[in-house]
Amino acid sequence: MTRQDGPGQWRIEWDGKWQSGCQGSQTITTVAELAAVLATRDADGDAQFLLGKPEAPYPYLALLVSHDRWYVYYFPNDAEAGSFVAGDSPNAVGTTRLPAGWDIEVDNTTLVSGDTALRAASEFMTTGSRPTGLRWVDL
Repeated sequence: MTRQDGPGQWRIEWDGKWQSGCQGSQTITTVAELAAVLATRDADGDAQFLLGKPEAPYPYLALLVSHDRWYVYYFPNDAEAGSFVAGDSPNAVGTTRLPAGWDIEVDNTTLVSGDTALRAASEFMTTGSRPTGLRWVDL
């Protein structure tokens, strides 16, 4: 089932590494506003973004970035673990630390480009559902 939220208000919150001073929240309504916020980084090039509707805690999309590599995670509700994008470099090796927000380390095969992350976030703003056209790994 796809919710057709379409235009309307969305809430995006962001932060960098602990005590970096890079944090905020904003109500957005357009993809241009989304792209402008997603360009925010702390001094080391890291950030975490949480995108959802202001009136409901779920679903939401989490986007973590270190420089130009993104980790995209979808949370449908509080009873499900959610899913993450499988990534656009299936042969990548190693791991990447994403120190902003959650401060996690992920396998490089789960990272996507900025264009892919923006496309996923834009579709989420349009449908209110998990973006399609990406390989998702359900947990």
